[in-house]
Amino acid sequence: MREENTGMKTAVSPSVPDALRFIKEHHASRPEKTTLLLLGECMVDYQGRARSLLDWGERLILIKQDGSVLVHQPVLREPVNWQPAGSTTEFNTAHDQLILKCRHTKPPEKMKVTFRQLKLVAATALVDRASLVIAGMESDVVNDIVKDPSLIEDGLRIVKREKPVRTGSIDLYGYDKDHVPVVIEVKRSLATISAVHQLRMYVTDIKKDRKEPKVRGILCAPRIPDMVKKLLEEHGLEWQEVERRVVLPDDHQRTLQEFLTTKAQARP
Repeated sequence: MREENTGMKTAVSPSVPDALRFIKEHHASRPEKTTLLLLGECMVDYQGRARSLLDWGERLILIKQDGSVLVHQPVLREPVNWQPAGSTTEFNTAHDQLILKCRHTKPPEKMKVTFRQLKLVAATALVDRASLVIAGMESDVVNDIVKDPSLIEDGLRIVKREKPVRTGSIDLYGYDKDHVPVVIEVKRSLATISAVHQLRMYVTDIKKDRKEPKVRGILCAPRIPDMVKKLLEEHGLEWQEVERRVVLPDDHQRTLQEFLTTKAQARP
């Protein structure tokens, strides 16, 4: 085990018992104040609204201070498995393997990560009080679709925004080229399993209110993970990945008057 000047504590290639002792000493007693990183060969078993099994492979596991857990493979940007903020993680060993059991109650989900070899375990306290400035909200994506419904599909006609139903408000409601009702749920970032549940309820509401024999549901987001796509297919729903245009203000760009004033002040 080695401690850096920054307060980072690390264990390089620890045995399973040493890794568990390290986690208990430097993370488990105060998980809300430490971020834990594990690198090694693991297997991931997820159970929730869907079911997935990720066989043995070398991966990075990140447990954040808000309880969220991310499982990253050596490629791609998005985690292949995850648990949201508010999750709790327990650590133990069995059969010379380190086992992480992650649970989330609403919605009920659980994920088991089993390590049979570890290359690195690291723990540190991170401080970040900055606020993220975002341009390109869900309303911007909605506006783009209203202006050009072909972003979703040809022949689509949008007739209502923020359509109220029993369980909430539908982002966009319209009809396809065959006059079939279409419910569209828009997300500005990564689509999640909860978005599938939300879309499914909206489609059910329309079927009950209108008694339509067929109602389509489409989830729109810049990125839709394979796990979410699979769940959509299981419920007879669709998806469309739609990139959003993001324009952030340039606070450092000077106006013409500012440029002329600065130039005049610089003259001898």
